Amino acid sequence: MGNIELKELARNNLRGNWPTAIIVWLLAWFLTDALTGNGGREAADYVWQNGELIKADNGSNSFGGLVSFIIGGPINFGLAAFFLKLARTEQIAFADLFSGFKYFFNNFILNLLIIIFAFLWFLLLIIPGFIALLKYSMAFYIMHDNPEIRPIEAISKSKEMMDGNKLRLLSLWFSFLGWFILGIFTLGLGFLYAMPYYHAARANFYEDIKWQSSSL
Repeated sequence: MGNIELKELARNNLRGNWPTAIIVWLLAWFLTDALTGNGGREAADYVWQNGELIKADNGSNSFGGLVSFIIGGPINFGLAAFFLKLARTEQIAFADLFSGFKYFFNNFILNLLIIIFAFLWFLLLIIPGFIALLKYSMAFYIMHDNPEIRPIEAISKSKEMMDGNKLRLLSLWFSFLGWFILGIFTLGLGFLYAMPYYHAARANFYEDIKWQSSSL
């Protein structure tokens, strides 16, 4: 499917579910982003992770950064779980955001490996770093569907799944760029619409490409 179809599916999924989706995304943002410190005062503090722009920890709030680092994996898993259930028209619940704590160790290690591998690629050049993050972007969805696998396997399967699909995901992200810019100019209010919308579309992107992988 193209971006138009994915976004249409996302809007259909969110119809009647906007309040829950907004609260889930907002809490996930707070736990994995807002705790890290400066509140987004400097554009240089933004990095690309898990398919979206987030603020990097600049050390201004080391405790909050530590908490975010520890729970980031389970929360990313829970965010993937919530929007996958939404894409599959399954019953959703606010508690889905915390479902990753059931597999805390694996999700923590998965998040840690993604950070390490992406950091190593970014040491080479910016572009290889972004490509690496695109490769790893499906890992938490895969971990959700296959909770018994090891974190390194989830990354390997994500790389396989994204072979030939990296530009498609990047194109999907750019199709939301106008919404992201609006979010900045509305002092963050626009993100309450844009980010649940984007995550719903990305979950449908995963659903669309997963059949291509022989290992899933």
